[in-house]
Amino acid sequence: MLAPSGEFVCKKCGHRWPLPQADLTWAELEIKKAKLFEKYIDEPIEECSELLSKLRQELDEKSARLLAGKILIQRAERRKLAPAELEKLYAEVEKCWG
Repeated sequence: MLAPSGEFVCKKCGHRWPLPQADLTWAELEIKKAKLFEKYIDEPIEECSELLSKLRQELDEKSARLLAGKILIQRAERRKLAPAELEKLYAEVEKCWG
């Protein structure tokens, strides 16, 4: 059974052992990325390097690159750009992921 102290207790012998703690750092990272996405999705930043420099202040390199690409792709989809403009924006996305 689970004791109020946060331990498991055997009903037969009374042996106690601690309840393992869940590692929730991944959830904290996902929340941070979602907040940064909302913060930068409508910013007038068009270049990957500029967006990356802002994201690197809060995230590790891999997460910053993936999020920057996601932001640029979402902008392209929201704006309904012409094919030439889309090509330019997707080239910026490739720079982020490269």
